[in-house]
Amino acid sequence: MNTLEDRLTAALRETGEEITRGSVPPLALDSPRRRPRVPGNASRRRWAARLTPLAAAAAVAAVVAASLAISATFHGPAQGRRSAAGPSRGAPPGGPAALRKVPPYYVSLTPGNNTYILGGRLAEVRATATGTVLATIRPPRPFGAFTWVSGASDDRTFILAAQRYWTILPGNRGAKAQERDDTTPTRFFEVTFTPSTRTARLTELSIPGKVNTQQLAGVALSPDGTKLALDFRRSIQVITLATGAKREWLWPRGGWVGNFKPYGQVLSWTADGRKLAFQQWGGKFDNTAHVRILDTTQPGSSLLAAKLVVTFPNKPGVLTLEPGSDNVLITPDGSKIVVGTMTQARKSYATTMAITEFSARTGNIEHSMDQFRFDSPACCQVVLWSDSSGTVLIVSDPRGKAQAGTAGAVIGVLTGNRFTALPRAPLTNQIAW
Repeated sequence: MNTLEDRLTAALRETGEEITRGSVPPLALDSPRRRPRVPGNASRRRWAARLTPLAAAAAVAAVVAASLAISATFHGPAQGRRSAAGPSRGAPPGGPAALRKVPPYYVSLTPGNNTYILGGRLAEVRATATGTVLATIRPPRPFGAFTWVSGASDDRTFILAAQRYWTILPGNRGAKAQERDDTTPTRFFEVTFTPSTRTARLTELSIPGKVNTQQLAGVALSPDGTKLALDFRRSIQVITLATGAKREWLWPRGGWVGNFKPYGQVLSWTADGRKLAFQQWGGKFDNTAHVRILDTTQPGSSLLAAKLVVTFPNKPGVLTLEPGSDNVLITPDGSKIVVGTMTQARKSYATTMAITEFSARTGNIEHSMDQFRFDSPACCQVVLWSDSSGTVLIVSDPRGKAQAGTAGAVIGVLTGNRFTALPRAPLTNQIAW
């Protein structure tokens, strides 16, 4: 194994007898229309052990890349580096007024009665301000799980990806089910939510070609709801939903595009539907992660043409990508890249975590917010939504009481470096506004 992707694959296979990796989530229908662990890093092993088995599968994948790039330096192509600093317990509490600054509804994937599903057996439409479940969507037959969710800017239109699902038993008994789960096709459905009636209509989309579940590494609906971006690890496709027209950009070098499946938002659009931010990981002995911005209106078919904004080389003791924070968002106005970051001490596991905003033009750090300090690496800070300029964010951070599989995560609104928890929010990063 001589590429990062190979090593990730190997690490996941090694844990396959213990973790139900193929458990990806389901859907309901209306009408068609490990990072290899760092030697001696006991704190990371304790962190992974707190996760439920399938959540652990994603965590292992995250830990695989993180330990390979455990202390990646964040900097722009020609910029210096800067470490995060700040208070130890995150942003101070905010007030309920913050809940009025974010979209009123969201869709989350939930496991139902099966806690080993990483995506969701159900999709729920919830009210942001109260957490009330307004509509529930179940997977249509023969599908058994939802794997991805993404939303348009109208906060009424969402995309769900669904696949068939077979329960994966421990050890060799689950091998055949896992293979079926990995190779079964993914189908896509549009959800149209009507607040006045609290109903969600599900419509199957006509997506050209066969999309294998294992292949798919990211999904992002354009803000106007007309295009769907798909990450296939070695390429990105953008599909016009009305016509099925497809455009593809290839990554011609080593490594791969995206992050881990199914975990977070690895693709994000600007508000005008022109530019698409994505993650790209290095190949052959190169454990570097990059954030690039692709102008989808320009000619060409190579992802090398995408602008390199932020680089995370494998170097200890400086600002790095926070393990488990697979989301990297571009703000709708295209001005910033927003991501969870960390700085780990060179000779200990003391860690400072933060939500960091980088200039999309220069790669320089513009803001560092919601800062935590821990004696050992902790999980997780994840950016889930951004307003136009990154002034108001929805994030998940570790301020809560830890429970099995949650690592103390709390979802809330971050504005003015004050955090307002969302009432009754589900503990998942498979969520979209």
